[in-house]
Amino acid sequence: MRKRLFLVILTISVITSALTCVLTTYVYYGFYVSNTKEQLKTIVKITSEPEKWSDLDTIQLTVNDILKSVNYNMRFTIIENDGNVTYDSWTDEIIENHRDRPEVDEAFQRGFGENTRYSDTISSDMYYYAVKLNDGQVLRLSREISSMNKIFTGILPLLFVLFIFILLMVYVLASIIAGRILKPINRMTRSLDDMLEGESKVHITIYEELEPLSNTIKEQKDKINQYINELKYERDTISFITENMKEGFILLNRNKNILSINKSGKIMVGNRKFSIEGNRNILELTRNPKIIEKVDTAYREKEHLTYDIATSTKHYRYYLSPVTEGTTVKGLLILIEDITMQKKAEIMRKEFSANVSHELKTPLTTIVGFAEMIKEGLIKDNENFKKYGAMIYKEGMRLISLVEDLMRLSKIEEGVQTAEREIVNIKEICQEVVALLHTKAEKHHVKIDLNLDNVEMCGNRNYISELLYNLIDNGIKYNKKGGNIKVNIYQDDYINISIADTGVGIPAEHRERIFERFYRVDKSRFKETGGTGLGLSIVKHITELYKGSIAINSSVNKGTTISIKFPLV
Repeated sequence: MRKRLFLVILTISVITSALTCVLTTYVYYGFYVSNTKEQLKTIVKITSEPEKWSDLDTIQLTVNDILKSVNYNMRFTIIENDGNVTYDSWTDEIIENHRDRPEVDEAFQRGFGENTRYSDTISSDMYYYAVKLNDGQVLRLSREISSMNKIFTGILPLLFVLFIFILLMVYVLASIIAGRILKPINRMTRSLDDMLEGESKVHITIYEELEPLSNTIKEQKDKINQYINELKYERDTISFITENMKEGFILLNRNKNILSINKSGKIMVGNRKFSIEGNRNILELTRNPKIIEKVDTAYREKEHLTYDIATSTKHYRYYLSPVTEGTTVKGLLILIEDITMQKKAEIMRKEFSANVSHELKTPLTTIVGFAEMIKEGLIKDNENFKKYGAMIYKEGMRLISLVEDLMRLSKIEEGVQTAEREIVNIKEICQEVVALLHTKAEKHHVKIDLNLDNVEMCGNRNYISELLYNLIDNGIKYNKKGGNIKVNIYQDDYINISIADTGVGIPAEHRERIFERFYRVDKSRFKETGGTGLGLSIVKHITELYKGSIAINSSVNKGTTISIKFPLV
């Protein structure tokens, strides 16, 4: 703007200066011509007495006196009534008749006449003034008048110097004026942010003409800030929601370039370090042929698709929703759901159903078989009758134990009796459990060592007893002959229960599944111990019921340690 303002001022000044020079030249020329005419008229009036122009000697004397008194050349001509020239100061030759000259004719008629015209004799403009001396003669004086071009050419060097001086002056003044005009505007521009926020630290003088513009800018700034803040809030809210979603979120445009992706989406697709910076295509995120095929299908068929993809450890469900405008696909929304737990639950339900059927069917088959033998009279002697009756009783008790464990597990899962909480002493409960299992431990030649602090917690007494019973019972059943079990109960930041045995241990590949229902590491040993396969599952559910955590550390043929932590209430 400064440059444009400077150029405008400079251009106007140059044009004004040029016009001033031209007008000055015309005015000067007018004064010059007018002065020339007045001088001739004055000379004629002073010397127009007929006696000064009566004879040649007198005429010559008069002419010489006049020329001595002026510093320029003049021409004197005396013309008779018939137009013949009797005297001409510039030539002695007889020249043509002058009766038709306008100034001469006017002088004979009115007493005086004047005219300005180009003279072929001297090739210049001449001013002629004639006055009638008597009835027979006219005195005419003429003087060369320089043309406008000659005058302009004569003063051209002076005008050039003057023009250069004016140009320099205008240049300096234009710079100063432009700077002064723009100074408040430049200061306002530099402090625009402070002005818009109403926190300007310097006093800024604003032209009255600019105040409406300044007020309008402030109003627009307020509206823009409000709109930007709303957009930021919406963007941050959406970003926060999508970034913290458990589900994966991917948004593509019409060219399959990624517009947005959250952290879960990167992890689920298998490209945790993927960066969205730049115009990146879905092919840069994943090369999984199944995913790419489904994306292409969704774009092509413009339909919502759902499909599952399984990895080595996870199961994911993809929801693909094309975003269309009319018949044109503008983008694609991909939502990824982790269904690993659902899949595992389905597998566990199937296994549970199969296991329950098997576990219930086995004792029932034995009972029915032996009962049928008795019914058919195949068992007649008292010894066999007692033998098979004892077997029926054993299988029946096993069936009852299995049903009771299932019912107990079901109640724990449903949270039954969780409201029946009381302050219970874990040390006392543990001692009671050990007393119950003392005979069994002696039978298996297993020693139980207790290291118990007086620890209390809020919970259901029967559940805590069930938890300790199952853990110690397993330590006895799966221990070695002559082995031992160490039970530690203490309190720090948590309530800690630790049961370590010196038994057969658990192979690494089975540790993640030992808390599942009916899962057994060694089925042949299960037949010997007579367990239901639900003990550790019950332990896990009781631990989770009281917001606790469970950890297992085991080495094959060296023993197993199970540690449980309950938070302090």
